[in-house]
Order: sequence, then C-alpha cells, then structure tokens
Amino acid sequence: MNQIYLKSKRAVRFFFYRHLSIAAQLQISNILNDEDLIKQYWLLNKADRHHSFEVLNRSKKITEEPDVLILSLIHDIGKNTGHYSWLFRIMSDLNLVTSKKSKNYLDHEVIGYEVLGSIDGLDELKNYYQKELLLRRHDVLEETDY
Repeated sequence: MNQIYLKSKRAVRFFFYRHLSIAAQLQISNILNDEDLIKQYWLLNKADRHHSFEVLNRSKKITEEPDVLILSLIHDIGKNTGHYSWLFRIMSDLNLVTSKKSKNYLDHEVIGYEVLGSIDGLDELKNYYQKELLLRRHDVLEETDY
C-alpha cells in the first residue's frame, strides 16, 4: 500500500514540475562534472530532471559523498530511451500494461547502466552504479527516491 501511495504522490507532482533555476543548473553541472553525464541528465524529460534534483537535495541531507550525489542525479537516465507519460508509468508500475515499452520503463536502471557503458572514461562510475544501484539498492537512494 505504501508503494501505491508513493507512486500516486509522484504522479501528482508530475504536473507541477517546472524548469530548474540557473543556480540549480550550475549545481548539477558542478556535481556531474562530465560533459557526457551532463548531456544524459538534460536528455531526461522535465519531470525526471526535477525528480532527480529532488533526490539530490534529499540525499545531500544524508551525505555529501560525490558518487552518491552523482548517482542521485543520473539514476533515471535509462528513461532517456523512451517517452513515458505519467499514466503509462502508473499503469506499468501496477502491471496493468505489460508491453515491451513497459518492460523498458520498469528496467530503466539496467538501461541506464548500458547508457553509462556507452560513455568512454566512466568505468569507475559504471562499476559504482552497478554495485550500488543494480546489485544492492543504495541505502541513500532507497531512502530518498520517492
């Protein structure tokens, strides 16, 4: 039941996301500090960018570890490969839609790992992403990604 509540809350916020301020954009660029990562972040749709920035801010209340902050911003980059409406997301999360597109949405973290793999020079970050996000849901992200 808690999961449905969190998904519903996020769905409602989806309508109220707005563009990020210049200060927020500069903060994101400083944290990501890599042209390809910054590009991947900005390929996210407005709601996913805003959500990731919210996750970053909640994560910063727990830790200032640079890898965790980067992970906070890029944990949804696998969503860049598809366009998912808020209704489609809810229906996929509730298994009311079971198409290939729905599977891709639900597997966006694995797809994000593949996206990182296509960027040269990020092997250390890719390994961290795999270990901390895919193999064991990172404690900070588990607490802040709602």
